[in-house]
Amino acid sequence: MATVVLTGVTSFVGLHLALDHVRRGNRVIAVTSKARSAYDGIRARRLNAIAGHVEFVAADLTDRAAVLALVQRTQPTLWLHHAGFADAYASLDYDLAKGFAVNVAPLSHLYEALAGGACGVVVTGSSAEYSASDEANDEGEVCWPDSPYGIAKLAETLRARQLAERHHVPTRVARLYIPFGPLDHPDKLLAQVIAGLREGRPIDLSPCNQKRDFLGVADLCAGYRALDQDLARDIFDVFNICSGRAVELREFLLSIAVRMKADPALLGFGKRAMRQGEAAVSFGSNAKAKRLLSWTPTDLATAIDRDLLAPADLPAISAV
Repeated sequence: MATVVLTGVTSFVGLHLALDHVRRGNRVIAVTSKARSAYDGIRARRLNAIAGHVEFVAADLTDRAAVLALVQRTQPTLWLHHAGFADAYASLDYDLAKGFAVNVAPLSHLYEALAGGACGVVVTGSSAEYSASDEANDEGEVCWPDSPYGIAKLAETLRARQLAERHHVPTRVARLYIPFGPLDHPDKLLAQVIAGLREGRPIDLSPCNQKRDFLGVADLCAGYRALDQDLARDIFDVFNICSGRAVELREFLLSIAVRMKADPALLGFGKRAMRQGEAAVSFGSNAKAKRLLSWTPTDLATAIDRDLLAPADLPAISAV
């Protein structure tokens, strides 16, 4: 049984990573920035979904002493670093100073604490580290982020590489695109569209001509499992965890309506203007992950049925 410390567990992806490790029979230390009782709404629902299956720990990751004490007490064999500051992530008004303070600076404490041990680290990166392009983003390309958030995430990746090599702590960065699945935020587009289709209610949308890289959360978790196994290969590496396809948002939403047997006329394409600054295309290449991790995501239709249209309540946890 591995001991896994997971930060950012109140997030959608963090929740599913926790569930995945619990089902694998691992001990999961779920780190939150404040006491569990202080959360409400969707974050509280996520924590309730894993209550009784994980050990909750409230810790300030910007506090060196707290990080050192947490590592010493738990003796992790894997650290999943998913926590980060992402408020207004799509805006040029993103607080870059706070992004550096929360996403980058704490890595120094973490790697200091893990130095000389047997623990590997997987850091959650972002497609925002790249610039949007009509071509698939490749891990070997020079990164020119389009947003302040992307700058902060790229700095996190670069700092993780420096510290991994300095302290000899095996590290992987998982650059994510657009995952979907149960208990994502109800205010997000996909949740609103599904709710509208189920209720037979029209949904006002932009033309939805932008192309994006969508990935079911079960495939995402499988990608992280592959990264865990890859930690023995080298000290540091970066992987896109993505479908590898640029799917038009309109096509994606129409496929959801078809699979729900809902009226596609409810999707009011063009009723709203496109968001200012919206990139036309953003998708990644997963060729490296396929080659080195032996990881291949399922097809989009299967992922929609499994991760998007399944019952909203998560299934009972059982080890696999």
